[in-house]
Amino acid sequence: MNIHQVMAGYADGDAISSLAVTLRRVFRQWGHTSEIFADPASVSPTLRGDCRPLADYAGTPGDICLHHYGIMSPATDVFLASPARRIMIYHNITPAAWYDGFDDAVAARLREARGALPRIADASDAVWTVSRFNAAELEADGCRGVQVFPLAYAPVPVDDQPFTRTFPGNLKNILFVGRIAPNKRIEDLIQAFAWYHLGINPFSRLIIVGSPWSCPRYYTMLRLLIGDLGLENVCFEGFASPAGLQAYYRLADLFVCTSAHEGYCLPLVEAMDQGVPVIARAEGGTPEAMDGAGVLYEDLSAAELGVLFDRVLTDEPLRQEILASQRQRIQRAHSRDIEAELRRLLAGLL
Repeated sequence: MNIHQVMAGYADGDAISSLAVTLRRVFRQWGHTSEIFADPASVSPTLRGDCRPLADYAGTPGDICLHHYGIMSPATDVFLASPARRIMIYHNITPAAWYDGFDDAVAARLREARGALPRIADASDAVWTVSRFNAAELEADGCRGVQVFPLAYAPVPVDDQPFTRTFPGNLKNILFVGRIAPNKRIEDLIQAFAWYHLGINPFSRLIIVGSPWSCPRYYTMLRLLIGDLGLENVCFEGFASPAGLQAYYRLADLFVCTSAHEGYCLPLVEAMDQGVPVIARAEGGTPEAMDGAGVLYEDLSAAELGVLFDRVLTDEPLRQEILASQRQRIQRAHSRDIEAELRRLLAGLL
């Protein structure tokens, strides 16, 4: 059988792309033909040999076609036109209001994607989501029979190359990994770091790893905020490869995510797997990704969040309790039987 995936994009370090690779590996192990199709214009240069052009996709009624959906793209049209049995995997659509004023073109695509969501779900033979939070959104739109397939976690690969970036000084390193996008509320992280750095521990550093090109105006706003606060020791590191991420996790004393909207948020799990204590805002799919581990917070001011940074960094019994909870969460992640879950989800289609 052909079990193919069509995607809006295919990129290094992207959680959706990582899931697509996991699914392809499993399908091939089962003896099926399985390829990933994406628009070449939205494929990382390093991955162009690992997927096929979207225009090459040709389905038949005996196939299965999976579409990873989170924004409108040519892949959505290909999916809807496919004669194969169709499975939509819903990864959540960021509310367009987050992008208003920062990138109105992206905001328009997000609104279009949200408006089309019920129609695409109705045209699908099965609908999966990567979190219960995402499933609840679909169910609120009247979609029935939604099944949850939690985002599969693959350990961060070991980087055999030397880490050439130097960070002078014996400072406490606070890390964030993710897209530089408005819904991530990185301004909240910077303001909390300002309280911590200027008022509690000047021997500290904030490291932000993620491409600034997701939303350039937002990135510029963050740089202006740092200047207004008179902050030093805020390092925007740009994109890091999946293997290169390991070096940043090794440097980190604390991982913090202040995002106000997440479908799941895989970097939280990556940080836990690297033994870094995690603090995250309890919004969207984040509590599911945390799965009872780390520290979740709600309604904290910047000053209160800065104090929480200090508490986790200096209270050793608390820190060890947090790390123990995270080790248990990672053990659960590693013990998942992905193949059994997929066989159950595909039982009516294979």
